[in-house]
Amino acid sequence: MNLELMKAGYPPIDIKFADRVAYYNAFDEYHASRNPGAMEKLFAGYVNARLDRYLEMLGND
Repeated sequence: MNLELMKAGYPPIDIKFADRVAYYNAFDEYHASRNPGAMEKLFAGYVNARLDRYLEMLGND
């Protein structure tokens, strides 16, 4: 997953242990209905948080 994110120009992400149930549920939902919505929402939240961190670091010269 992180390799695909980086190939697309996004930073790698770390799924938090506390979010493991949401992560597993997202896989289950995709497997059952081929709906990637839950996985997209989970990954997008992590990518946005990582990008916000990078922007914060750049702004604190």
